Amino acid sequence: MRNIGIRYYKMGLYNEEQFALFVKRGFVTEEEFKELTGQEYQDV
Repeated sequence: MRNIGIRYYKMGLYNEEQFALFVKRGFVTEEEFKELTGQEYQDV
């Protein structure tokens, strides 16, 4: 699930808010979120 979320985010299919749900569910770490989006993770 993690790889799918990252791939779809890079393809532009998910925005930052949608991608943040992967952090909330534990598939992506907060550090990975920041690395990929350039933004701090904010709980949605």
